[in-house]
Amino acid sequence: MNKGLFIITGANGGMGKAITRAIAGMGVPVVMACRNVERAAGVRDEIVRETGNGRVELHQLDLASVASIRSFVDGLNGREVSVLVNNAGIMCRDFTTTEDGLEMTVGVNYVGTWLLTNWLLPNMGRTGKARIINTSSVTCKMGEVGDRFFKLDPEHYRRFKAYPNSKLAILMFTTELARRVQGRAITVNAVDPGVVNTGMITMHKWYDPLADIFFRPFIKSPERGAMTAILLATSDQYVNISGGFFRNKHQVGLPEAALDVEACQNLWLQTEQFVAGLVGSRLKKGEN
Repeated sequence: MNKGLFIITGANGGMGKAITRAIAGMGVPVVMACRNVERAAGVRDEIVRETGNGRVELHQLDLASVASIRSFVDGLNGREVSVLVNNAGIMCRDFTTTEDGLEMTVGVNYVGTWLLTNWLLPNMGRTGKARIINTSSVTCKMGEVGDRFFKLDPEHYRRFKAYPNSKLAILMFTTELARRVQGRAITVNAVDPGVVNTGMITMHKWYDPLADIFFRPFIKSPERGAMTAILLATSDQYVNISGGFFRNKHQVGLPEAALDVEACQNLWLQTEQFVAGLVGSRLKKGEN
């Protein structure tokens, strides 16, 4: 297994913590990429104690900020990346925007992940096989990525629409990136962890306590939800598979939109143009 950096976004809680603990236990160099490093510091210390791996680093990364993503990548100083696990994700109850003016759910789950991954590509596959694992969701089946995907529409915002849209976009990104890096020592796959017992699924309604009683016993623990991503990141069984979608340790079929080559290419080009505008505006302000 390549001994470059193993980067996990959102590494301080839920599945991210479970993935980080498992990978750190293998003795490889790990980077915990977390928005709030103060809160994550205790988790990092806990993982170091549990695994005995002193090569677990903690770096600040806010996927809602182009400047933070750039700073994170620059802070790696060109070190080789063996595995990137794009685990971090959010589902916002109310409409809000990133500091760069994107709707937050799409901005973090898709655009931030797209930008981070592309900026890390030059650090990958230089001396051995590198792997990218993106986190999608079973809700991608309800998603739609169309001409208004990047449009701000606070009046019609629905979290159970924005979230599936972002997770479908991640799948389309996965298949398109797999095509673009074909022939290089990089593989790209996506995972559906299932419904995992995290705060993300809280409805913020009066019936939340009832949901805890009746439904949460049937929901996966973060450790179970993380198992497929851990296997994709570490097992030789998956080292040559690219462009796949995995659930419960098995490859499953992709939704129609992710199989539509033209649609995936169009989304890539739209994202490329959109991100160029964001990065360009930052450079004009002297915030690179």
